[in-house]
Amino acid sequence: MNNGSTVRQEIEAAVQRFATLANAGSLEAFADLYTEDALIMMPGMAAVSGRHGAVIFGESIRSRRPARLALATQEVEGSSDVAWERGTSEWIQPDGQVTDRGKYIVIWKRTESGWKLHRDIMNSDVRLVRG
Repeated sequence: MNNGSTVRQEIEAAVQRFATLANAGSLEAFADLYTEDALIMMPGMAAVSGRHGAVIFGESIRSRRPARLALATQEVEGSSDVAWERGTSEWIQPDGQVTDRGKYIVIWKRTESGWKLHRDIMNSDVRLVRG
């Protein structure tokens, strides 16, 4: 197995951990998925940074309940210490209806405790209606 395959598998596992913790509303564990100096840029909110910013982002995810977040990795490139990932997101209601679709890019950093999100940006595919 080459290094690229290993990095992709590790990132995909981290993405599933991210979705699981985000949907569970486990804010402290969710925030720990980010580096201390992370930058998080999500639609509809100002950029936030660090683990405190990750808690703010986690709260915004929790506020969308009962919908759950589903993520799918499309592409991963990187080395042993830094990688980037491109993926898609869906917000799925309990009845299975998808109420939002989007895409994201994450820059991941490998730390002593595993891969952490370092830069995180997501955009919705839902058209913004201006009044």
